[in-house]
Formats: sequence, structure tokens, C-alpha cells
Amino acid sequence: METQMKKDEFNQYRWVVLALMFLCFLFTFVTRFAWPPLIPVIVPALGMKMTQAGAFMSAFYFGYVVTQIPAGVLADRFGVRLILAISLILEGVSTFGMGYMQGYDTGFWLRAVTGLGAGAVFAACSRALMEWFPAKERGIAFGIMLAAPSGGIVLSNYIVPALNQAFGWQGAFKSIGIATVLLGIAIYFLVRTTDEPKGEKSMLGGFKVVFGNRDILLTASAGFCLMWVELGTATWANAYIKKLGFSLADAGLVMILYGIGGVIAPMVSGYLSDRMGNRKKLLILSYVAIIPLTVYFGYQTTLSMLCIVGFAFGFCSYMANPQLTILISEFAGKEWAATANGISNFIFQLASMIGPVILGFSIDATGSFNTVWWMMAAGPLVGILLLLPVGRKSQTAAVN
Repeated sequence: METQMKKDEFNQYRWVVLALMFLCFLFTFVTRFAWPPLIPVIVPALGMKMTQAGAFMSAFYFGYVVTQIPAGVLADRFGVRLILAISLILEGVSTFGMGYMQGYDTGFWLRAVTGLGAGAVFAACSRALMEWFPAKERGIAFGIMLAAPSGGIVLSNYIVPALNQAFGWQGAFKSIGIATVLLGIAIYFLVRTTDEPKGEKSMLGGFKVVFGNRDILLTASAGFCLMWVELGTATWANAYIKKLGFSLADAGLVMILYGIGGVIAPMVSGYLSDRMGNRKKLLILSYVAIIPLTVYFGYQTTLSMLCIVGFAFGFCSYMANPQLTILISEFAGKEWAATANGISNFIFQLASMIGPVILGFSIDATGSFNTVWWMMAAGPLVGILLLLPVGRKSQTAAVN
């Protein structure tokens, strides 16, 4: 009886683990998206160009992609607690340092270091949820965790303008950095694991699983296409709205609504996929909806329509996130979930690394945002083509 009570208590702790993973992922997005709301303030203050402003996001993702794969391998081999703690502390310290930035070069390298810290979080969080949650609950678990990207957009667009107004842009960076460091310390003491890896697994085993599985590679490539439009929107929507003549607070309101749509969508999507059992169909449907919404958002010039379309745009965009991660995790299996998600997220984030600079160059070259939305809408169209053959080979084998 006592053993059963301990087991039940241990199983209930999965919800604490889920909450901790959500916070880890949330703060990763707060640190990365603290920059876009401050672009209209810092660019003129430091005499920067829009291409350089876009390069700050690319610098973050340069560091971010570098740590994706090694972090996934290490999480599968040694567990997630220490990796998550170190990652959050590193990105918190570097974000704090942004408050002392006096020019482009210093800020660029600090953003790269922030990315290095943030890059380890996704794979480790995915591994933790695969350990703690059975297949029938993974949709809602991953849906809650993957509400964090949009939650980060909402929170950063809510608190960054307020912090900027109260303490200046320097104080905004310092405040976010301190909060992230404190979370990293808490994670070290609170995270537990149900299945601590023993350390004897081959470091290359996960690579064989991932690169030998066509479905993982196609799904990861489709994730690149999704990230192209999501990060393009998160980086440039504030500047676009500001250029229309609205205030920084108005731009923040639009992006808060965009983010609220993105917070709700993964949880709805995860719940539906647990009930329906067809994750791929939901994924493709969300891609279909994103294409026209991307272009339509870029043609809005009134605050009310920007808010309405922004909410729908965020909702449809982030419907796809949990399905991508669950499909990749289940294709790889629990044993290699962190490695598979590390490699896949490396592929995802290549779009985040090159997209802001390419889109920023387009703005500098044309003097407008008109072409940006069409360029972003091309991403999910290509993603649909990549997803169509996913699962066919395995389904044929099962029938035979």
C-alpha cells in the first residue's frame, strides 16, 4: 500500500515537471523576443540599420542552432536537469549584459551567447515529457509546453515596453536577465526524472535513428518552413506596425493578441490530436490556413483589423507546433527523443538564423514591407509538399 502511494505521488509529479518545462521554454522565448519590441527604440539611439537589427535575431539563432544537437545527445545520455539549469543561467547572464551594450558589435556577440544557452532547452524539455507522459497524454502535454513560444511573445510584448518606460531599454534587458538566472537555479533543485540515462548508450546511436528515418527528416524540413514564417512575423511585425504610424504600445497590443492566439492553439491542437489520433492531418490543415493569413495580415492598415487578423494568424500558425514535436519524438522513440528533437530543431532554426537578415535586406532594398509577407507565405506552401509523403512508407509496411 505504501509503495503504491509513493508511486501515485511520483506519477502526479509529472504535472510539476510539465509546469517547469513550460517555464524553461517560456523564458527562452522571453529572452529572444525581448529584442524586437526594442528595435524602434534602440536602432535610432545607437545609429543602427534595420539589417543590423535583423542580424541581432540571426546572431541569437546562430548560437541557438550550434547547441541543439550536442544538447540533445547529452540529454539522452546524462539527463536533463543540469543541462537546463546551465542553459538558463547562461542566457540570463548574457541578456543582463545587453543592458550595457553601446554598439552593434557587443550586442551581436551577446545575442549569440544568449542563443548558445537557449539552444539546449527544447531537446531536454522534449525528453522530459516523453519520459513522464504516456502516449495518450502527450498531445496535451506537448501542447501546453509548446504554448510557451507564443506565451513568450505575449509576455515580452507586455513587459518589455513597460520595463522600457520605467527603466529604459538598458533596465529592461537587466530585469529579464536576472529573472532568467533565478529560474535556472530553481530548475536545478526542482526537476526530477523518471528514467535517468545510465551513460552507457552510444553517442552515435541517435544519429543512426534520425538520419535513417525518412519521416523524421521530412517532418523536420517542414518545421523549417513553419519557423520561416513564425520568426519572420515575430521579428518584423512590430516594426511594420510602427511604420504605419502606430505607437510602440499599439504594436505590442497586436503582437500580444497574435501571441494569445498562439498560446491557445497548441493546447487545442494537442487535445484534438490525442482524441483524433491523426497528428499529420492537423499539421497540414494549419499550414493551409497560414498561407493566406500571412499575406492578409500584411495588407492591414487599421489597428482593429491588425488585432483581429493577428489573433487568427497566431492561432493558425501555432496549431502546428505540438504536432511537429510529437511526430518527431514518436518516430524516434523515448530513448532517442532528445537527440531527434535536437537535430530537428537545428533544422528548424536554420530558418530563424537566415530569415530575419534576408527579410531585413528586403525591407532596406525596397523601403517597404510589401514583399516580406509574400516571402514568408512561401514557407508553409513548401512545408505542405514535404509533409504529404510522411507516414506512407510505414503505413504500407503495416498493411503488408
